[in-house]
Amino acid sequence: METELVETLLKAADDADANVRKVAAIALGDAESNHAKSAIVKLAKDKVWQVREAAITSLGKAKVVEAADLMLKVLGCDDEASARKAILHWVSAKGDEPAADAKPKAPGGVPTGEAKKPAGDPWQVKKAAALTLSHIRPDLAVVPLLNALSMDNPAVRLAAMAGLGSLNAQEAVEPLLVAIADKDWNIRKAAATTLGKLKAESAVDTLLNLLDDERFAVRIEVVIALNHIKPPEAVSAFSKMVASDNNYEVRKVAATALGNLKSQDAIPALVAALGDENWMVRKAAVDSLTNLKAHEELDKIIGRLVDEQEDVRSSAAVAVMRLIQS
Repeated sequence: METELVETLLKAADDADANVRKVAAIALGDAESNHAKSAIVKLAKDKVWQVREAAITSLGKAKVVEAADLMLKVLGCDDEASARKAILHWVSAKGDEPAADAKPKAPGGVPTGEAKKPAGDPWQVKKAAALTLSHIRPDLAVVPLLNALSMDNPAVRLAAMAGLGSLNAQEAVEPLLVAIADKDWNIRKAAATTLGKLKAESAVDTLLNLLDDERFAVRIEVVIALNHIKPPEAVSAFSKMVASDNNYEVRKVAATALGNLKSQDAIPALVAALGDENWMVRKAAVDSLTNLKAHEELDKIIGRLVDEQEDVRSSAAVAVMRLIQS
C-alpha cells in the first residue's frame, strides 16, 4: 500500500465519525507499516463496538502477533487453557441480539451518535477476537486440533474437524484429504463438510470422486461442499446426480446446488427434474430454474401450476411471476 494512502487512512482512524474509523480499520489491515499496526490496535479499543470488531479482524488479517495479549483480554482469558476453550466457544457464536452500545445507525452500520463503551464486548467482537487469536497464535487451538485428527477416537476427530472448519484453518486441508477416504462414513461426511467450509479448491477432484459414495448422507455433504467451492466441473456432476441418483434427498440437494452455480448448462437437467417422482425434487428444480432466470423454460414451469403437490404449485406460481416481470 502506498505511503500517501496509508497516511490518509491514519488520519481517518482519528475521525469523529465512527463509520470513517471503521473503514480505516478495515483498510489498514492491508498496510504493512508499524504505524498502521499501531493505529489498528488503537481502533481495537474504540468506544464503538463495530469499529472494534473491524479492527480486531484486521489484526488477524495482518497477523499482528503483538496483539495476542489484547485478544486474550477481550476474551477474558488469563492462561492458555482458558484461551483454547474461549476460542472454540466464540468462533461458533452467532445471534442477532442488540449490542450494549446500540444507537441509531448510519448507512455504514455503526451508531451515528456518541456512545459509551459497554462494560462487556458483544458476541461479534468476541468472535472476531477468537478468530484473530487463532490466526496469530495457532498453537492455542489450530495445532491441537490438527493433532487430534490423527487420534483413534472418532468422536474426537469429528469434533476437531468441526473446530478447524469454524477457525477457517487452511492448514487442515491436507489431513482432511486423507480423512475423506476413511472407512468410517461419518468421518468421510465430516471431512467433506469441513473442506467445503474451507472452500478448498485443491480438494475438488477428491470430492467429485466421492459423489459415488455408498452412503447418501456422504453424497449430500459432498454436493454441499462443492456448492461452496463452485468448480465448473460440478455442473456436469450434479446434472448426472439429479437424473440418476437413487436417493431423492441427494437429487433435491443437487438440483438446488445447480441453481446456485449460475450456469445455463444446468438448465436441461433441471427441466428434466420437473418430472421427478418426488415433489421435493420438482420444487427444487422450479426454484433453481427461477434462480437461473430460465425464461425460455417458462412453459415448462407453468406446467407445474397443476402439480399434485401444493408446495410445488406455490413455487411455480412465484417462478412464473418473477420470470414474467424480469
